[in-house]
Amino acid sequence: MKLLAISDVHSSSSKLKLLLERESFDAVFLAGDISNGDMEDVRKILGYIKDFNENVFFVPGNMDPAPLLEIRELEGCLNLHRNKAYLRGYSIGGVGGGLISPFMTRIEFTEEELSLMLEELGKVDLLLSHTPPFDSGLDRIRSGLSVGSKSLKYYIEREAPLLCVCGHIHESRGIERIKNTLAINPGPLSRGNYAVVDLEGEEVNSRLLNL
Repeated sequence: MKLLAISDVHSSSSKLKLLLERESFDAVFLAGDISNGDMEDVRKILGYIKDFNENVFFVPGNMDPAPLLEIRELEGCLNLHRNKAYLRGYSIGGVGGGLISPFMTRIEFTEEELSLMLEELGKVDLLLSHTPPFDSGLDRIRSGLSVGSKSLKYYIEREAPLLCVCGHIHESRGIERIKNTLAINPGPLSRGNYAVVDLEGEEVNSRLLNL
């Protein structure tokens, strides 16, 4: 199975159109910041992806409109925030939003809130999160400080999903291993960054690409 992993579209659809028009995928995983806070932008972008792919899964990012947290399905795309679904025999689930920050963005949670959400979610094979796991190499801001979620890191170490797709930290694009889990921050699609994931049984491989 071939997955497209993207994040941080930020209401910019030009790169998205270029990508979807030139390559096909079995499913699309979108790890948040679909928009810069405009629900119509969210609808437009999700609708465009759905035109090209039947299996579209997303979580809202910290910059997305807060009402998106309560919407299970939009434009035929499934919101995995605190929800589970299934794709070709794999269980998938997710958590959206960012950690509490000085910037007071639209969707933020404490570590305690994220920990509870992940506990309620339970074990999944494929995990979608806007926030990256702490000290993973996918969560370093320009100063080098790790700003990811410790709750998410603990969940990954405990539940060992095959795959975690995250985003949020634009400058920390990469692919890392957290024990048995392949963790990917594809980088912002608004800058032409994305990742392709090849999944067969329990074997997961990925590569970072750029338009």
